[in-house]
Amino acid sequence: MKTIVVEDELNNLNLLSHFLKKYCPEVDLVASCQTKDEGVELFNQLNPDLLFLDIVLEENTAFELLEEIEHKDVNVIFVTAFDEYALKAFRYHAVDYLLKPLQIDELVDAVKRVKEQDPKSNFLNGDPKALSESLKSMGNKYVIVSNIDKVNFVKNEEILYCKSSGRYTEFFLTGGRKLLASKSLGEYESLLNPRFFFRIHKSYIVNLDKISNINKKAGNYCELKDGSYLPISRRRMESLIQYINTM
Repeated sequence: MKTIVVEDELNNLNLLSHFLKKYCPEVDLVASCQTKDEGVELFNQLNPDLLFLDIVLEENTAFELLEEIEHKDVNVIFVTAFDEYALKAFRYHAVDYLLKPLQIDELVDAVKRVKEQDPKSNFLNGDPKALSESLKSMGNKYVIVSNIDKVNFVKNEEILYCKSSGRYTEFFLTGGRKLLASKSLGEYESLLNPRFFFRIHKSYIVNLDKISNINKKAGNYCELKDGSYLPISRRRMESLIQYINTM
């Protein structure tokens, strides 16, 4: 796949180029640059299949670059230190959104995802299947919490636990924040990444990374790092311990 990298920091540009050449044989890195204007010029000259973009490009952004290019039928992977742009990035139907510091396995998976698609599958032209796949890949880092008012993209590490509230689910987040989602706890049990989350009770799903200790004597409960206490049902206690040991 003919590929261009646009990254304003030289060290990051060199590192990404090195990773692509060493770990991604599907990629033919034909050019790289550090500014939005250079990116637009190279893109219009070379018409690549794949574009790696940093979000912030000196005084410009990658989104401005995407608005200016002549050919929209290109696969885009964002590589950035700014996770707050994720939602906007997926409006452009990016294949993936990789956060710095870059993880080699995530980079390889993203390139593989592009390779498995049909060539030039029009990610920027509104392919809903492409967006769906992008959102699935995003699920490793984010949880989509939606209600009648808005759709929230919440990072896994921000979630302390989820609590059943009838047909709804309450998300308890770091910093004392709360979100109400219009899905049941059972639905979220199947959606949440099992690497992070475990259902400890009919009414609770906990983020395993937020547990500080588990008390097996005084009624079965766990204490979270923020000082919260959550009950653990007797029949789930053994499974929880085994799961944590396995992980």
